[in-house]
Formats: sequence, structure tokens, C-alpha cells
Amino acid sequence: MPSPAVVEMCAHVGFDFVILDREHGAAGTETIEHHVRAADAAGIPSIVRVPGRAPEHALHALDAGANGILMPHVIVPEDASAAVGAAHFPPRGIRGMSTSTRAGRHGLASPAETLSRAGRETVVIGQVEDAAALPNVAGIARTPDLDAVFVGPADLSTSLGFPGQPGHPDVVAAVDRIRRDVESVGGPPLANFARSEAEAAELVRQGFTIVCFSSAAILSRRLADLVAALKR
Repeated sequence: MPSPAVVEMCAHVGFDFVILDREHGAAGTETIEHHVRAADAAGIPSIVRVPGRAPEHALHALDAGANGILMPHVIVPEDASAAVGAAHFPPRGIRGMSTSTRAGRHGLASPAETLSRAGRETVVIGQVEDAAALPNVAGIARTPDLDAVFVGPADLSTSLGFPGQPGHPDVVAAVDRIRRDVESVGGPPLANFARSEAEAAELVRQGFTIVCFSSAAILSRRLADLVAALKR
């Protein structure tokens, strides 16, 4: 949802971070910078889900001051490596340097300061959400400097032939396979989406240490419940 106020609300109620969605969300580059600014002002880290694997998408998000990126549709280890490379400065990656951006304090931060802060703080998360990725999860999880593996249940269920059915046994089995493959290689933390508090608790029980919610879904469902209750 393109609303800096929602970012502030998430900070004020105590969420650990926000994901700003440029893959499906309506916000463009300039609007995302305002969201990141709101996150910084409210004291909550921000991750941008970039719209694709082109390096400039990661560059724009990080130049705006985001704390990291979420790369969608990571299918092979090379996709994860490319995401890491796009997010980090040389020699770890290929990110272009400019201190005139917001991340560079609009020219007030030195190159050394910018490099040091980015090296310490930049987070790179890969989203596994395609049937084609399932045989490659262990390799993806081994990617150096990949900070988390995020399951995308909506696209995964669609890719497996069960759109809108994240609870289908085949989808549940695929998610469990992803979890086991990541854990088998001592991979990074696992992330997933939850639709309720109970579902979040179940994900944590399964071993997911990062659980996220959709702000749009929270608002729309609460509005629907409110209208239904008022009509009754």
C-alpha cells in the first residue's frame, strides 16, 4: 500500500521491520524513498521487494536508503548470487557508488562511510516461489551473503497448479521441502507470510523465524468484518 503513514503505524505498534513492495505495489521510485524516509523517522528498518532481477532495481532501492532488498522469483543459485551482487559494493558485488543519493546523505557522507555502513547493514533476501526452484533450494541457501530465504506461498501455489490454495497438501509439502533443504545445509533464516496470529504461531513452530503479514489484507479484512458486524 503506497502510504508512509502505514509504515509509521507499523513502527509505533512494534513490528521489527517493514517490506515495501515494488513488485506488486503501486509505489514508484520516488514514493518508495518517502516510505523509507518515514521508516527512518519512525525507527523501523525497511526492506524493498524489488520488481525484478535487473541490478538497477536494487540500486534504486538502496540509494533511497532502504536497509535491504527482497528479490522475487529466485529459481537457481545464480539468481541469489546476482541479487547479492546487485546489493553490495565491490569487491562483494557490482553496486554503483554515488554519495549524492539519500543513502549517501545527499553528498555529506564520505565514500568510506557509505561503503562501511552498506557493508554492515545491507540485507539481501531471496524469495523462493516457483516449482522450478524446488530442486535448487539447497544451492540457493548456500549462497554467500544471502541473509534469508523467503517462501512465497501465493506464487508457489499457483506455480504448482493450485492457485489460491496455500493449504493444499502438495503446496504444504513443497513448503516443508524448502524448509528442510535450507536447514540441511545450515542455510540462512527462513521467512514466510501468515494470514493470522494462529498461522504465524504455526510457522514459528515449523522453524520459520521471520513471519510477515500483508497490510492491505489486514485492512481489507478488518473493514469487511466491520461492515458485516454493522449489518448484523
